[in-house]
Amino acid sequence: MKPEEMARFVIDSIEPLRDSIYGNRYRVAAHLSDGTYLPCVVLQSRQALVRLALRRFKEEHSHYESIVGTFVAGGTCVDDYYLKDVEVSPFAWPLERLKEIHGETVMGWTAFVAEMKDGTMHSYGTSFSFDFFELPVGYSHSDIVKIHSGMVYSKDSGLKAFSMNSAQQTKPFRERPFFTCYLQDLDAAGQPPQWTHSRATGHLA
Repeated sequence: MKPEEMARFVIDSIEPLRDSIYGNRYRVAAHLSDGTYLPCVVLQSRQALVRLALRRFKEEHSHYESIVGTFVAGGTCVDDYYLKDVEVSPFAWPLERLKEIHGETVMGWTAFVAEMKDGTMHSYGTSFSFDFFELPVGYSHSDIVKIHSGMVYSKDSGLKAFSMNSAQQTKPFRERPFFTCYLQDLDAAGQPPQWTHSRATGHLA
């Protein structure tokens, strides 16, 4: 795929996350030119990032060095010229399912339980990222029938409201790390999103 073909594919085929800072973000899996497979990649507009950087440089003169460091040495990125093609990521949960997760359970931590079609339940937790989530072996996100927000689950205690004691009884599945790729051809004017996620607060709406 050429960069413009990738941009068209994600705009036409991938449900976007609209970030309050970065605009539309598209979660995909990617094959690199050397055959490497990356199951979790977020494609974003390069133009939107450049505009954000210029605005931040202008607004925050007293913190110029730290802002430059954030933009030039922060994050985990892959250059678009390494991408051979992109496809749907198995770890990108549908937006409709993510909307069932309600804010922070406690400061800096969001707990929830995924209930599957077969009746099994699996505890999850994340500090800030809702882009990609792990899955139990043998399950896909299409097996999830309900999210119990603010809850934890263990075989001994069952489904319970989150507390420090209940949280210690289970090891939750977590968010997956991902790479970000900025495409010149991917502007913020994609399909209108269905919900908004602020990476600054971690809140979903």
